[in-house]
Amino acid sequence: MLVARAPLRISIAGGGTDLPFYSSKFGGDLVSVAIDKYNYIILEEREFYNETFIRYMQNEVVKDIKDIKHTRVKAALEYNKLNEPIEITSLADVPSGTGLGSSSTYLVALLKAIHTYKGEDVSKKEVAEEAAHIEMGILKEPIGKHDQYMASFGGIRRLKIDKNGSVNVSVANISQSVLYDLSYNMLMFSTGVKRDAVNVISEQKINAESEESKMELMHIIKDIGKKIICALEEGDLTTFGKCLNDHWNAKKKFSNNMSSTIIDRYYNIGIENGALGGKIVGAGGGGFLLFYCEDKKRVLKEAMINAGLKELLFNFDFDGVKIVYDGR
Repeated sequence: MLVARAPLRISIAGGGTDLPFYSSKFGGDLVSVAIDKYNYIILEEREFYNETFIRYMQNEVVKDIKDIKHTRVKAALEYNKLNEPIEITSLADVPSGTGLGSSSTYLVALLKAIHTYKGEDVSKKEVAEEAAHIEMGILKEPIGKHDQYMASFGGIRRLKIDKNGSVNVSVANISQSVLYDLSYNMLMFSTGVKRDAVNVISEQKINAESEESKMELMHIIKDIGKKIICALEEGDLTTFGKCLNDHWNAKKKFSNNMSSTIIDRYYNIGIENGALGGKIVGAGGGGFLLFYCEDKKRVLKEAMINAGLKELLFNFDFDGVKIVYDGR
């Protein structure tokens, strides 16, 4: 039995600039942090069976991988030519559709398990690129390379994406004391609204390509993202919090699906109760609300809980994808 895990992530700055419609013309630049909430893949040989068993929200039993309905499992096994009886079980700390990159994280953990099962030692970058190729190249999903790289590398990372799609990964130059304050002062709450990221991203692409003003908004989002990065590296977390607010206000102008009346209400409650800034994590439309709050954390928590939201407690993850158990 093998158990692989990969961390979910919080996009902090520059989200969306990794999408090919933008990065292929202007390059992407974003900062994100992995958190200690994970997708797990359990993979084991089915020694006395001639069928593959896949367990997720549904159960699938197939004799040939071409008959698998789970698109990521099918593509990953076909790409790696693994067509023998195995059992794949997935577990998740947080539900999908909540803006934390769970779909790509699932695939990254699965690929790590597959390569380990086959006795292949692959780097974090190779896993990230393979996941991106499967999602973007094979499955033709309109996404970027943000989630795959964060799930693979972990930590707090700056991702610079060239026009040709190559990704430069670096550790954000942030001191340990600033990292501690950042972790302590960031709060995240579930809105209870699940959404399809592909639909939100597809509309974002259409808007940007059809309206020049929308593409200008992408430039503004990228510039605010750079200000956020500078604030973090300079240890100016007050400016960081305020820039988060600017970043979210810019993102909201991009699409009607980016926010909603109920999300705006929750966000305003947060700002009125001590948050310097915040944002919806991920593509938008639902999922988790992230706030940065320095002085009134207890007041903010109480206000959000009274509004019916549930807090997600988290720390940062610095491991990235890894095998946590190998019992073969």
